[in-house]
Amino acid sequence: MRRTAIFVGFTAILAITVLGCQSHQAKVDALQKKYDQLGKQFQQDCSAEYFKVPPTLSTKCSAEKQNLDATLVQLQAERAKK
Repeated sequence: MRRTAIFVGFTAILAITVLGCQSHQAKVDALQKKYDQLGKQFQQDCSAEYFKVPPTLSTKCSAEKQNLDATLVQLQAERAKK
């Protein structure tokens, strides 16, 4: 009886742990999706500013660029973990 209770408890903890954790590939996919969305938004909002001579970014576009770059760093770090 005691063995069965320990086994059931261990199995339940293991199942919760496995189901509760996000896999490495799922994290990479989520970051890639976020990066693609941010890149698309940045392109829509700020692409015209790059055609200026010299190219300058508004405050809004600078913030979007920093967010995009930070997401890229996170994505590259997650891919490197393998």
